[in-house]
Amino acid sequence: MQHLRIVSTAYGFGVYFSATADYSHGFTQPNLNGERFMFLSRVLVGKTTIGNSSMKTRPVGFDTTTDGKHIFVTFHDAQAYAEYLICYK
Repeated sequence: MQHLRIVSTAYGFGVYFSATADYSHGFTQPNLNGERFMFLSRVLVGKTTIGNSSMKTRPVGFDTTTDGKHIFVTFHDAQAYAEYLICYK
């Protein structure tokens, strides 16, 4: 497994999750067998606020940042649990 790389910090400098698999699919790359991998995770979203690229941590009084639609950004490892690793073609 490759290490994660920073793709964007549009909604803050944290770990990005999407409520839609088709959006997350766009960030996957197939291996030599054409397989792709994606985690299905449980995420403690809590109270959200719209994020921006200058946020290094969550604002006081909020738990996550969001785009207001389907992207959620966590700032602490304890906020998410990777429940399943899904392999698909």
